[in-house]
Amino acid sequence: MGSRDSLSNGREPEEVTDLVEAFQEQNKCVIILGSSLALHNGKQDSLWSATALEIISAGQEQQPLVLASATVWGGDYKTLMGVVSRLLYTLDFELALREYGNLGTKKA
Repeated sequence: MGSRDSLSNGREPEEVTDLVEAFQEQNKCVIILGSSLALHNGKQDSLWSATALEIISAGQEQQPLVLASATVWGGDYKTLMGVVSRLLYTLDFELALREYGNLGTKKA
């Protein structure tokens, strides 16, 4: 996803890693990123996905709960950082909706 119009300082993989790590720490979750190829508007494009999972303590045998998920088409963005940023903004919104919805169910 290199580009001469890149906004990165040449360290895009490290910048993406730092961004995802900060998001995980802030939201107390684990992020899984994925990519596949699919037809989009009649041509091949990369379909990127991000899933936020609950953090499972060591020794727990249950599957982690999916907290939120998002997908975007790679062709809509110039950089990998743009793709990942959009995915994380969407996850953040979904996590906020989830948290807001849970606030109404708590009893004093």
